Amino acid sequence: MNRAHALLASVTAALLLAGCFGPRTTRPTRLFVLNATATRSDSNARATELRLGVGRISLPERLNRSQIVTRTGANEVHVADFSQWAEPLEKSIPRVLSENLARLTGTDQVSVYPWPTQMEIDLKIEIAILEFEGNSDGEVTLATRWRWVRSNGSEVRPLQGSSYAESTADRSTEALIAAMSRALASLSRDIASAIPSP
Repeated sequence: MNRAHALLASVTAALLLAGCFGPRTTRPTRLFVLNATATRSDSNARATELRLGVGRISLPERLNRSQIVTRTGANEVHVADFSQWAEPLEKSIPRVLSENLARLTGTDQVSVYPWPTQMEIDLKIEIAILEFEGNSDGEVTLATRWRWVRSNGSEVRPLQGSSYAESTADRSTEALIAAMSRALASLSRDIASAIPSP
């Protein structure tokens, strides 16, 4: 090995060591959760003694990930590597809906799928999330299809379509998640109002 090659090898080794042991400047990952925000006072839903079940939630594949997704254009989305969900949306959305429904109807008989096999459910809500994301204009959109189904599998009423829009207080991720939680509360109110009489 000549002198030039030896010098190059030394410099390369020094750079590699600096990369391994030097100061780290990566951003920490922040974790976020959706919250139940509905209250009994803002509901026109009747109290019920029916045993309610929140079934599986179907999500678009673009949202079925740990990173928080926002829409940046008609055909473009942004995936935030350092802002992520603390729990999968397919679990957090049913959790929030069940908490909202319990508050809106004044019952503690709301279960989330999978419920115990011995548990009897009078009505089950089935929901497909079509859109659930913020955009660059500071607005959150939630678009869904949903229906209540009786224990025998019959529909309470035909499939419903609902869309909601919530403005964010600012452009922070905290404001985005708060607006998403409010959108779920609006959906919960409509779902609770559609519960039939026992």
